[in-house]
Amino acid sequence: MVPQLEWDRALSLARAFEPYVEENCLPRKVTKEIAAQCGLSARQVLRYRAAYQRGATTTTLVRQKGGRPQGLRLLDYRVEQIIQHVITKHYALREKVSKEEVCERVRLLCRRLNLALPDPKTVVKRIREQNDYAFACKQLGTKVAKQSYEARPGKLIVDAPLKLVQIDHTLADILLVDENDPNRVIGRPWLTLAIDVSTRVVLGYFLSFNAPSSISVAMCLAHSMQPKMENFRDPLEWIMYGKPLRILVDNGKDFRSLALIRGCEQHGITLDWRPVRRPHYGAHIERLMGTFMQMVHTLPGTTFSNPQQRGDYPSEKRACLTLREFRAWLVEKICRSYHVRRHRALGKPPLLAWEHAFRCEDGSFDPPPTPMNREALWRDFFPFERRRLQRTGVQFKGTRYWHESFVSLIHPERYVMLHYDPDDLSRIWVRDDDDALIEAKAIAGRAKGEATRYTLSSDEQARLDRIQLEGYERADAIQQTAETRRRQRRRNEAIVAPPISRGKRGGRRNATRHTQTASDTSFIPLDRQSITVEVLS
Repeated sequence: MVPQLEWDRALSLARAFEPYVEENCLPRKVTKEIAAQCGLSARQVLRYRAAYQRGATTTTLVRQKGGRPQGLRLLDYRVEQIIQHVITKHYALREKVSKEEVCERVRLLCRRLNLALPDPKTVVKRIREQNDYAFACKQLGTKVAKQSYEARPGKLIVDAPLKLVQIDHTLADILLVDENDPNRVIGRPWLTLAIDVSTRVVLGYFLSFNAPSSISVAMCLAHSMQPKMENFRDPLEWIMYGKPLRILVDNGKDFRSLALIRGCEQHGITLDWRPVRRPHYGAHIERLMGTFMQMVHTLPGTTFSNPQQRGDYPSEKRACLTLREFRAWLVEKICRSYHVRRHRALGKPPLLAWEHAFRCEDGSFDPPPTPMNREALWRDFFPFERRRLQRTGVQFKGTRYWHESFVSLIHPERYVMLHYDPDDLSRIWVRDDDDALIEAKAIAGRAKGEATRYTLSSDEQARLDRIQLEGYERADAIQQTAETRRRQRRRNEAIVAPPISRGKRGGRRNATRHTQTASDTSFIPLDRQSITVEVLS
């Protein structure tokens, strides 16, 4: 970049030379006037004029920066080869050494070959010059190198709303607390968002502590397709809804679930997956996630994006928001902050972009058609599992469900497909033989409040563990006593019983050792009762 002062000087020279471009020589009077005006000698003026005649551009009159030419190297070529060798062998690696070690290795090799030692600053300068794609691949990996060097001239253009929707998950950068115990930190929630690429509006979301799964994707998609006006005081707060024509997601397992695929097929939605290891294909949803996480960083209990940004901020001590409060805060930020701010790519707020897309010629607003009944829509995207239909009903997640229609379906080997709402297990939907859905309600179990899980305190848990450990020790002692008695009895029997030996021809004979003689009348077998014989006359 040429400084403005130098460019003005060159421009004044070019304008002075322009009338005399076709002349063979510059008049002496004009030469003196230009020299006096620009503070040059006559010879310098003539030299500049000759350069201008060859190039006829203002740039030829710009003075070059003094000093050594850029790229000039004064080191011995052998020293340059040693520096490049050490950088390639020890620094261009994923397990790179420090720059100080590179300088030390170069110095030792030069001393061994009796070469002049280069200055450490020169070696560091050679390291910094290694900024091409091949070097980045060796040191940072192909993925990071492509993020920095790969050309991406294309642009995704969607000319109508609901033509393309992107969905993705992120782990929110905030710690939330339990509603019943504000002093207990639960953890970080997972946020699933859906964005309409054409208008950049947020069509729907799903917030949960559970890890991303097909359930969170289906819930976010079902929330995107249905109107949300009844959930708000102002009908204009969140007017975005509708059935997307195409959905673009990544290649995670949760986006390839059978429930999601069947739900999209049921409603005529094209489900596409991004190319593998091409995160920039989902740039719109990725940037949306980053925008909301920047807002989250202003809340108490935030964890920030990384430990460096977090520093010594006490996220656990500052956490105070519950999941319900964070959900309400997120909706406010979506409707009253993000949707009403000017979007850089659109040139207008997403709310206006959505309204303009559905505005008629007479100025009225024609919203997209409602896909279908709310309950039916959610059921189509609800996850489903295969369960056995027993005489007592369907057992699922610690709850028993029943409907009168099950009477005609009961069979010892019958299995049914059931749909369920992960947020409301008070009812399920079972498909019968005609593919109709039967709504079965919970009649017993966890969903009815029975056998609720009690959270033990640390003192209670320690007391129960102590009792259980004492029970194990006493049971082991009883078992050990019985085994000791059994081993003692076997040893006594081995002493009393005469051993049996075989002769040379294989015949059996009694051993003379530890045998009982007829005259030994005082011998009484161990652990045996005396035998009384009565002679009948």
